[in-house]
Amino acid sequence: MTVFVLEFFGAILQVVGMVEQADLSFFFGPHLREEGVGLPSAPLVVHFAQRAGAGAAGKEVRVVDGDGRLLRRLAYHGMGGIPPVLPPFAAMNHRYAVVQAAVLARQDSVVALVGGIGSPRNSVALALGGRGWRMVSPQYLVVDRATGHTLPFQLPFELRGPALETARAAGLTDGSPDVRPARSPLTGDFVRVRPERLTDTVAVGQRLGPAALVRLCTAGGGPCRLEERDFAASVWPPDAAADPGFAAVPRLRLLLPEAGGAEEAADLLDERLTALAKGAAPCPAVPPTQKEHPAGSTTWGSTPPVPGTSTLLSSAGSSAARAAVATT
Repeated sequence: MTVFVLEFFGAILQVVGMVEQADLSFFFGPHLREEGVGLPSAPLVVHFAQRAGAGAAGKEVRVVDGDGRLLRRLAYHGMGGIPPVLPPFAAMNHRYAVVQAAVLARQDSVVALVGGIGSPRNSVALALGGRGWRMVSPQYLVVDRATGHTLPFQLPFELRGPALETARAAGLTDGSPDVRPARSPLTGDFVRVRPERLTDTVAVGQRLGPAALVRLCTAGGGPCRLEERDFAASVWPPDAAADPGFAAVPRLRLLLPEAGGAEEAADLLDERLTALAKGAAPCPAVPPTQKEHPAGSTTWGSTPPVPGTSTLLSSAGSSAARAAVATT
């Protein structure tokens, strides 16, 4: 039986059963350890197995500890979700906390962009990548509850809508090992892309400072605005919301038009968060704004707003794009 080894934040997992190395490599990239390279013993073993009575497509995940005791058993529907299907999260919730967000870092600054599936979160993230910010995680803010550190978790981007159209127009094509088409019964077709294909990334062994939480909202027309605004982030496990790694971090609201605005938003964030890292106040005082909606929400009635797009991907996936990021 083939045994694969994953390492998340120093926690070692053995993965066995009905899973392919190509899948683990695509989803987890640098978290997959090479065979024969200092493979340590693992305190947790993950079995991908056929689920009894579920037919040929039914799989389940069983997590056991080093003594063979069953810690978790669940139907397998994919690698996503809160918490993510693989440990160390669900088996070590006392140690790690998770928020759905795109997370980037530049020098001493870390930002977590909080927005729904229909929000321009990925467009803003990639626009920040064009300004020298490196990807910490396209999907999750992971915080070490013991130290408050932000931890790199290099899953693929999930591109859809205008962001996907922009990437494809710039040369992103299906069929390569780092690009996979997918479909969700809730949101329709989308494409998963390894983050290294689109922007520079943070090494998985790095430990970063706390992330400023930025909630993306849409507010009709007008320019983008960045304001200091408290909000309750959806944290797993819920009790982690009171941890210093979340309770004491700056919280900002980024207001975008219903379409576009990613480049302007990235400029605002880049300037403000760089100043924030130097000790400036989170945001200058601003007058009240018009009514806003969380970006990507479905509270707009029958027709949701069109997410904004980014022009960063004018050569997405090409060596020119990587060079532009490196020299920005």
